[in-house]
Amino acid sequence: MSAVEARRPAAAWASRTWAITTVEEPGGFTFDDGFAHLDFTPNTDLPVSQNVYRFAAHDSGTRATYVGTFATAEALQQVLDMGVVEGASGAINQIDELIAS
Repeated sequence: MSAVEARRPAAAWASRTWAITTVEEPGGFTFDDGFAHLDFTPNTDLPVSQNVYRFAAHDSGTRATYVGTFATAEALQQVLDMGVVEGASGAINQIDELIAS
């Protein structure tokens, strides 16, 4: 069991939901990011974050900037306790390999 799984309440959520709010090709997009139940319906008992993803040319590549905002410090702490840093880091660290494949 990973550190994230050990901290996550059993069966509290199954997946994530994204509601895209804007798309600004090619520079980025915004979305609301929430949690879902096992049947993929939104879990309104858990926090939703508002996210801004931006992409800009930089040297010979692209610089990506990801900013997520929560409504309260308590909402942020709740997802930190659930392992959001480890989960996000694991996902982000796969991007270069995914693009190269």
